[in-house]
Amino acid sequence: MSHPEPKKRLTDLELEIMQVVWDAHPDALTVRDVVDRLASDGHELAYTTVQTMMTILKKKGVLCSRPGPGRAHEYRAEVTRSEARSSMTEDFLVRLFRGDAQPLLAHLLEHESVQREELEELKRKIETQLSDEEEA
Repeated sequence: MSHPEPKKRLTDLELEIMQVVWDAHPDALTVRDVVDRLASDGHELAYTTVQTMMTILKKKGVLCSRPGPGRAHEYRAEVTRSEARSSMTEDFLVRLFRGDAQPLLAHLLEHESVQREELEELKRKIETQLSDEEEA
């Protein structure tokens, strides 16, 4: 099974910054806004660190910016949380499981705490997908 190369691989810090940006959607944020929101969540980072990371995210095509108040720029996500999740999941699946989802699902069921309600929801999704494939 051939898998396309994932578009965006985000580091832990990039992902943390993007969570702040996604949570603010549709509002645009300045670097100062992101620094302040991270600090309110207990993760204090230097302004210059966040600024550098947001510049990297812009170069990766994950953020876009426009001139904002004063010398500041305002940033918005170019990639949705769902798109990033899909890309990162695909990357993880390819790198760790050679693109085969079955061993990943088996591992999660065997080694992770999955609540009955979550299993029932997954069962419904699997049944829906199977019946959609039968109809196609």
